[in-house]
Amino acid sequence: MYMLSHAPNPTSTALSTVDLTMTGALDAATVLAIRQASAMAAADGPILVVLDVAELTSVGASGVVGLLEVLHVLRSRGGDLRLYGDSRHLQETRLQAHLGQIARIYANRQEAIDGGATLARPRGLAPRFRWRSLLRLRRRSIGWG
Repeated sequence: MYMLSHAPNPTSTALSTVDLTMTGALDAATVLAIRQASAMAAADGPILVVLDVAELTSVGASGVVGLLEVLHVLRSRGGDLRLYGDSRHLQETRLQAHLGQIARIYANRQEAIDGGATLARPRGLAPRFRWRSLLRLRRRSIGWG
């Protein structure tokens, strides 16, 4: 059982924004509802679909594939799909399937709309690359020591 409902949209951006909240399982039926809602909203032009995934209970393979198809369709029309919320199930799937390069899960709605320009909390980013560390002579040892 799933439920998809519209959320109020107080923030305006360059793209018109559609807020959706997803509860229950992420499966083919849920993605079909997301696809229909985003297709109706995208009839007027490019849109930004902001999807709250905090209350997901399970993630199915068909749901992930369908979500990627919706993402592809929206991006090909000049729009985007951004996910936000703390969903353990979706985080595990994202890490296992290496989806971090395709879709990112933002901490809150404002981060999702800004595209991560204003971060609510610091993330564990990789250390900065420094040329000095590249050219520095490393101490070498002979043998096992």
